[in-house]
Amino acid sequence: MKQKLIGLTATAVVGSSLFATMANAESVKVKSGDTLWELSREYNTTVQLLKTTNGLTSDFIRVGQVLEIPGSKTTTPTNTNTNTNTNTNTSSNTSTTTKATTYKVKAGDSLWVIAKQYNTSVSELKKLNGLSSDLIRVGQVLTVKQASTTKPNNSTPSNPPSSSTNTSGTNTYTVKAGDSLWKIANQYNVTIGEIKVANNLKSDTIYVGQKLKLSGKETIQPDNNSSGTKEPSSSSSKINTVISEAKSLMGTPYRWGGNTPAGFDCSGFIYYVLNKVTSVSRLSTAGYWDIMKSVNSPSVGDFVFFTTYKEGPSHMGIYLGNNEFIHASSSGVTISNLNNSYWKKRYLGAKRYLN
Repeated sequence: MKQKLIGLTATAVVGSSLFATMANAESVKVKSGDTLWELSREYNTTVQLLKTTNGLTSDFIRVGQVLEIPGSKTTTPTNTNTNTNTNTNTSSNTSTTTKATTYKVKAGDSLWVIAKQYNTSVSELKKLNGLSSDLIRVGQVLTVKQASTTKPNNSTPSNPPSSSTNTSGTNTYTVKAGDSLWKIANQYNVTIGEIKVANNLKSDTIYVGQKLKLSGKETIQPDNNSSGTKEPSSSSSKINTVISEAKSLMGTPYRWGGNTPAGFDCSGFIYYVLNKVTSVSRLSTAGYWDIMKSVNSPSVGDFVFFTTYKEGPSHMGIYLGNNEFIHASSSGVTISNLNNSYWKKRYLGAKRYLN
């Protein structure tokens, strides 16, 4: 059990997106063998939230260091409400029924804790609630599950969707609640970077009702040629680009914290190649583990994770197929085999980011 140093503390809530630290929050003194990963699991929080709360810029902590814990080791029964809203669109003659399960945030909650309680993911919670970060506040009401059913009232054809296409082939999309640049980019087979350039966006923040120019198409049609082949999907193209870029960096030296071709660490390498096809933040290996979707077994372009110098995800690479993966190892960017005795016993699992 961690040593309690401070009794009752409280953090003021500033703005609607800030997390309110629980009223009986603990401060703990780091002991020999402790890691952020281990502390995050013990106190039902995340590595990223521990770093944000304590102003940490890396995963390193030292023995004797005092850390504020933004959560509780125990949780209380959830308080769940189900709201049903029915909207009738007279122009399209359809009736849409939306059933939303809501949850009121309590002291000690985090998106990770709530996601586990409702068998969902942090990313899905953020999409449903239009959140741009993992920060939540006590008393905030979150939508945790949502199901919509649309029934036609008569045979009159419905109106076209909210996106429209002009004669130049450029789509105009109206942002809806729960949208993100990542979600829209995947829907229209473009990259986040392309959307930002087309709309002169300086950040990934968008707002409901905003109109975005999109140069992509919602679907890619197959070639109608004699061989019956079709154009590669956008996700396949992105994966090929990432792997090609990764292989072009073979031999680049290892550098702790590095994220440029002058030198990479493992997560900096992933950050660099992913930003060739999309827009991602510079995170630690544990941070990328948190935001990616788990898969039972890796496919080409997925990410494989390992526990190496500390407990939890501390090393990662890109899966190439045939049990091989490319990564920034201590000897530089190289290709290794999952069946190698060193990597096999340290393998944690695979995650997917490019869909």
